[in-house]
Amino acid sequence: MLNRLALLLCTSVFIFLAACGGSKGSGAQSSGGTGKGEGLTKQDDVPKVDELKKAHEEAVSITEENHNLAREIFDLQNKLNVE
Repeated sequence: MLNRLALLLCTSVFIFLAACGGSKGSGAQSSGGTGKGEGLTKQDDVPKVDELKKAHEEAVSITEENHNLAREIFDLQNKLNVE
C-alpha cells in the first residue's frame, strides 16, 4: 500500500515538473534573446510565407489520408462484423 502511494506521488510530481518545465515562454528565462527584444526581430526566426503554405498543404494532405484510412478500417471492420 505504501509503495503504491509513493509511486503515485513520484509519478504525479514528475508529470507536474515535466509540464511546467516544458512550457515555452514562461518563467524568468526567455529563449533566443538577451532581454532586449532581439530574439523576436531576427529575420532567421520568422518563417517564410511559402514555408507556411507548404506546411499547411502537407498537414491537410496528411489529415485527408488519415480520414480515408480510418474510413477503410471502419468499412473492413463492418465487413468482418468486428466491433
